Amino acid sequence: MEFLFSRAQQETVILYGETLASVLREQKVVAEQVIIFTNQRYYDRFYEKLTRLFLPNSVSWYICTNQVYCNNFTEFTHGMDFLGHYPKQSRVLIVGFGNEGIMALSSFIHATAVLNTALWLIPVSLRGLAKSVKERAIVVRKPDIPMLENPNAPGYVIYDQTIADKQQEGKIVDFLLLIRCGVVGDPQFIKALYRSYPDQSSMMKQSFAAYTDKVIELYQQQGAYLEEFGQLFTEALYQTENGHLLSDTMKIFYGFLFHFFWTVNQQQLTVDLVQFGQWLYRLGYPVALPESFSISDYLTHVLDLQKKEKKLLFLSKVGTIGGRVAVNEEDLVKTLTSYEQLIKQIRGN
Repeated sequence: MEFLFSRAQQETVILYGETLASVLREQKVVAEQVIIFTNQRYYDRFYEKLTRLFLPNSVSWYICTNQVYCNNFTEFTHGMDFLGHYPKQSRVLIVGFGNEGIMALSSFIHATAVLNTALWLIPVSLRGLAKSVKERAIVVRKPDIPMLENPNAPGYVIYDQTIADKQQEGKIVDFLLLIRCGVVGDPQFIKALYRSYPDQSSMMKQSFAAYTDKVIELYQQQGAYLEEFGQLFTEALYQTENGHLLSDTMKIFYGFLFHFFWTVNQQQLTVDLVQFGQWLYRLGYPVALPESFSISDYLTHVLDLQKKEKKLLFLSKVGTIGGRVAVNEEDLVKTLTSYEQLIKQIRGN
């Protein structure tokens, strides 16, 4: 299947619903040189297959760490040095094949390079697909500190669901993207997810291929909102004492969770937060923070960050962005109370 994704005077062709091999057989590569940016884990798994698919073109690989935020300044400078080995008149196809960080890094290097480059992105997960169509590609100094940004302008995004399906450890992170899509952009979708996936077992057994259309559709309509929702709450986790106890993906989860709890309380939405939280718990999400984590310190950092940045997105109802509003201490206290009630219910206290 094919979808023409448009944003900011830039069009990207998204190809999905077929295997990577079948798509690449139909695509003509006019560049003399193909340079594939990837994570170590995907180089180990796909080096021979992907190299063969791009033959007879000359193929080189640039290998990054497996970190979510491999789109850091160190990898950027090393990647630019790597491109410096090629003559300036070379026609180069840059291929980003890997996680979310690879999508951003490949795109940023494409926009920066002095070579004549084209860009194809091949995400290996639904969350990677979402990142591949962001309006901007960023390089970070630290995970929570963007350093540089460029327009994100891939000519093609190729998404092979069969690759994503083989990565069982990433399904719970992809499912969080689906939950975010429903909560922020489509109330019927979140209801359908709740009915279809009552627990982790049901989630892990099924492919998410049927939802690719929905993710693309919602990111076309309101991708900026989907990316922003939960971001400030996530950033505050990097500044909180003992925040290092949480992985990057856990920080993204808690950032979304606390933003949602906050907007439900702030707007007095008719949402059963305990029921919602228990569903997340049954799905396998680590709803309870480590006991040594200071929630009060965390919420203080949320307040401090909001004073420096624009007002926070709120939901007028589930699935609908209502606008922006400043965060105040009273609403954050209500958020904390709601969260503590949820933890008590889960622990049976």
